[in-house]
Amino acid sequence: MTVLDQDAPARVRPAREAALVLGVFLVLGLLCGVLWAQVVNPADFTKVAAGGAMGENDLGKQFGADGWFVVIALAASLLAGLALSARRSRDPVLTVVLLVLGALLAAAVMSTVGHLLGPSDPGVALRAAKVGAKVPESLDVGVRPVWPLTAYLKDTLPVYAAWPIGALLGTLSVLLGRGQRAAPAGSDQGIAESAS
Repeated sequence: MTVLDQDAPARVRPAREAALVLGVFLVLGLLCGVLWAQVVNPADFTKVAAGGAMGENDLGKQFGADGWFVVIALAASLLAGLALSARRSRDPVLTVVLLVLGALLAAAVMSTVGHLLGPSDPGVALRAAKVGAKVPESLDVGVRPVWPLTAYLKDTLPVYAAWPIGALLGTLSVLLGRGQRAAPAGSDQGIAESAS
């Protein structure tokens, strides 16, 4: 066996960790997107002569869709952060970077899956509907995406940030727990005795 062959496992390990963490978050994003589409009761537009209108109750439902996204994302990413950090203990910095990247991937996947499984574009349905008909709004994070993209991200960043925030809270609790277990109970006393 050559020196290069001995180094191969050390180089492969980060790639395996990346594949595991990103794979877990990809699956979580898919599952959470399906769950999000199931639990959200979408807001309805009412067909009027000039297009569509939305009442106060339906405006509240718009906010509720974002709220469900945040709740589902925080719960899933917190559990993933706890589980993956507890399992991946070799390199905490690599683990944190992978968790953030995985969480961003999961946020995009959850948003896309929820949108695809939710109601279709209300604009098309409103054009075909009769006055007074109810048409459900499509499932999107925040208000409908606008161009330039920076305006959309400014309004939706806190919603998408639920994924990395939950993952970081999970890994932080694991890392803090490890730090407390690593220090013996009487470690402060031992230091004071050795100094005197």
